[in-house]
Amino acid sequence: MSRVKDLPREVGVMLVTVGALGLVLPGVVGAPAAIAGGLVLWPGTFGTVEGWFERRFPKAHRKGLNQIHRYLDDLERRYPDLARGPDPEPDR
Repeated sequence: MSRVKDLPREVGVMLVTVGALGLVLPGVVGAPAAIAGGLVLWPGTFGTVEGWFERRFPKAHRKGLNQIHRYLDDLERRYPDLARGPDPEPDR
């Protein structure tokens, strides 16, 4: 989960959006994306939710995490600069 927690906040907003759509639309698993996005945006609060979800539904947690990692791998392939986050001090 450290890979998810270190993502830029923009990716967290995108994951929460995908999670919300996944709760409404059929075929998309929404809970893992919503939890992953919450971990990016609010790591303290969603860390406990993620721990509960992992204990209560270990198989769903594992499959959801695999789905999130595939999603992040695809994002990194398409947008390699996004995975690194913003430059701390841009060149002038």
